[in-house]
Amino acid sequence: MIINLLGAGLVLGISAFILRSFGWRGAPVFAVICSVVLIAEAADGLGGIFSSIGFLYKQKGLDSAVRAALKVLGLGYLFGISSDVCRELGEAGIAKSLEVVGRVEIIAVIVPFLKEIVEHFVFATFSKALTLELFKPLDKI
Repeated sequence: MIINLLGAGLVLGISAFILRSFGWRGAPVFAVICSVVLIAEAADGLGGIFSSIGFLYKQKGLDSAVRAALKVLGLGYLFGISSDVCRELGEAGIAKSLEVVGRVEIIAVIVPFLKEIVEHFVFATFSKALTLELFKPLDKI
Protein backbone atom coordinates (compact mmCIF):
# COMPACT_ATOMS: atom_id res chain seq x y z
CA MET A 1 0.00 0.00 0.00
CA ILE A 2 2.79 2.45 0.87
CA ILE A 3 4.68 1.81 -2.37
CA ASN A 4 1.44 2.23 -4.36
CA LEU A 5 0.72 5.57 -2.70
CA LEU A 6 4.28 6.78 -3.22
CA GLY A 7 4.22 5.74 -6.88
CA ALA A 8 0.84 7.33 -7.50
CA GLY A 9 1.98 10.51 -5.76
CA LEU A 10 5.09 10.74 -7.90
CA VAL A 11 3.17 10.08 -11.13
CA LEU A 12 0.51 12.65 -10.24
CA GLY A 13 3.14 15.18 -9.16
CA ILE A 14 5.11 14.79 -12.36
CA SER A 15 1.87 15.04 -14.37
CA ALA A 16 0.94 18.29 -12.60
CA PHE A 17 4.45 19.65 -13.23
CA ILE A 18 4.24 18.82 -16.95
CA LEU A 19 0.78 20.36 -17.25
CA ARG A 20 1.97 23.50 -15.47
CA SER A 21 5.08 23.75 -17.67
CA PHE A 22 2.85 23.67 -20.77
CA GLY A 23 0.95 26.61 -19.33
CA TRP A 24 -2.30 24.84 -18.59
CA ARG A 25 -4.25 27.11 -16.26
CA GLY A 26 -6.06 24.21 -14.61
CA ALA A 27 -2.85 22.70 -13.21
CA PRO A 28 -3.41 23.94 -9.62
CA VAL A 29 -6.93 22.47 -9.58
CA PHE A 30 -5.53 19.24 -11.01
CA ALA A 31 -2.95 19.18 -8.19
CA VAL A 32 -5.63 19.65 -5.53
CA ILE A 33 -7.77 16.89 -7.06
CA CYS A 34 -4.71 14.61 -7.08
CA SER A 35 -4.13 15.40 -3.40
CA VAL A 36 -7.73 14.55 -2.54
CA VAL A 37 -7.45 11.26 -4.45
CA LEU A 38 -4.24 10.34 -2.60
CA ILE A 39 -5.76 11.17 0.78
CA ALA A 40 -8.85 9.14 -0.09
CA GLU A 41 -6.64 6.18 -1.02
CA ALA A 42 -4.78 6.49 2.27
CA ALA A 43 -8.07 6.63 4.19
CA ASP A 44 -7.98 2.86 4.80
CA GLY A 45 -4.90 3.28 6.97
CA LEU A 46 -6.24 6.46 8.53
CA GLY A 47 -9.42 4.72 9.66
CA GLY A 48 -7.50 2.55 12.11
CA ILE A 49 -5.61 5.55 13.44
CA PHE A 50 -8.79 7.57 13.93
CA SER A 51 -10.54 4.70 15.67
CA SER A 52 -7.57 4.30 18.03
CA ILE A 53 -7.56 8.01 18.78
CA GLY A 54 -11.32 7.90 19.33
CA PHE A 55 -10.91 4.99 21.72
CA LEU A 56 -8.22 6.86 23.67
CA TYR A 57 -10.35 9.99 23.73
CA LYS A 58 -13.34 8.14 25.19
CA GLN A 59 -11.38 6.58 28.04
CA LYS A 60 -12.53 8.03 31.34
CA GLY A 61 -9.14 7.72 32.98
CA LEU A 62 -7.42 9.62 30.19
CA ASP A 63 -5.91 12.86 31.39
CA SER A 64 -7.35 16.04 29.95
CA ALA A 65 -3.84 17.12 28.91
CA VAL A 66 -3.65 14.10 26.58
CA ARG A 67 -7.03 15.04 25.15
CA ALA A 68 -5.80 18.57 24.56
CA ALA A 69 -2.65 17.21 22.90
CA LEU A 70 -4.82 15.16 20.53
CA LYS A 71 -6.89 18.26 19.74
CA VAL A 72 -3.75 20.28 19.06
CA LEU A 73 -2.40 17.54 16.80
CA GLY A 74 -5.67 17.42 14.85
CA LEU A 75 -5.88 21.21 14.56
CA GLY A 76 -2.31 21.38 13.33
CA TYR A 77 -2.94 18.86 10.58
CA LEU A 78 -6.29 20.35 9.53
CA PHE A 79 -5.05 23.92 9.29
CA GLY A 80 -1.76 22.80 7.70
CA ILE A 81 -3.47 20.82 4.96
CA SER A 82 -6.00 23.60 4.35
CA SER A 83 -3.29 26.24 4.02
CA ASP A 84 -1.28 23.99 1.69
CA VAL A 85 -4.31 23.57 -0.56
CA CYS A 86 -4.83 27.34 -0.67
CA ARG A 87 -1.14 27.90 -1.40
CA GLU A 88 -1.29 25.33 -4.22
CA LEU A 89 -4.22 27.23 -5.71
CA GLY A 90 -2.13 30.40 -5.67
CA GLU A 91 -3.86 32.01 -2.71
CA ALA A 92 -0.84 32.63 -0.49
CA GLY A 93 -2.62 35.35 1.51
CA ILE A 94 -5.48 33.07 2.49
CA ALA A 95 -2.99 30.28 3.24
CA LYS A 96 -1.06 32.55 5.62
CA SER A 97 -4.30 33.65 7.27
CA LEU A 98 -5.29 30.03 7.81
CA GLU A 99 -1.92 29.36 9.43
CA VAL A 100 -2.38 32.30 11.80
CA VAL A 101 -5.93 31.26 12.66
CA GLY A 102 -4.71 27.72 13.31
CA ARG A 103 -2.04 28.98 15.69
CA VAL A 104 -4.61 31.09 17.53
CA GLU A 105 -6.92 28.08 17.89
CA ILE A 106 -4.05 25.94 19.18
CA ILE A 107 -3.17 28.62 21.72
CA ALA A 108 -6.82 28.77 22.78
CA VAL A 109 -6.71 25.03 23.51
CA ILE A 110 -3.42 25.26 25.41
CA VAL A 111 -4.00 28.41 27.52
CA PRO A 112 -6.16 26.71 30.19
CA PHE A 113 -3.39 24.17 30.80
CA LEU A 114 -0.72 26.86 30.96
CA LYS A 115 -2.88 28.74 33.46
CA GLU A 116 -3.28 25.59 35.52
CA ILE A 117 0.49 24.93 35.50
CA VAL A 118 1.32 28.50 36.53
CA GLU A 119 -1.30 28.45 39.30
CA HIS A 120 0.02 25.13 40.54
CA PHE A 121 3.61 26.37 40.76
CA VAL A 122 2.65 29.71 42.29
CA PHE A 123 0.42 28.02 44.86
CA ALA A 124 3.07 25.40 45.62
CA THR A 125 5.74 28.08 46.08
CA PHE A 126 3.47 30.30 48.17
CA SER A 127 2.24 27.46 50.39
CA LYS A 128 5.81 26.24 50.93
CA ALA A 129 6.96 29.73 51.92
CA LEU A 130 3.94 30.14 54.19
CA THR A 131 4.58 26.77 55.81
CA LEU A 132 8.20 27.69 56.48
CA GLU A 133 7.14 30.98 58.07
CA LEU A 134 4.47 29.35 60.23
CA PHE A 135 6.73 26.67 61.61
CA LYS A 136 9.77 28.84 62.36
CA PRO A 137 10.88 28.67 65.95
CA LEU A 138 9.57 31.63 67.91
CA ASP A 139 13.02 32.79 68.96
CA LYS A 140 14.02 33.38 65.32
CA ILE A 141 11.01 35.56 64.46
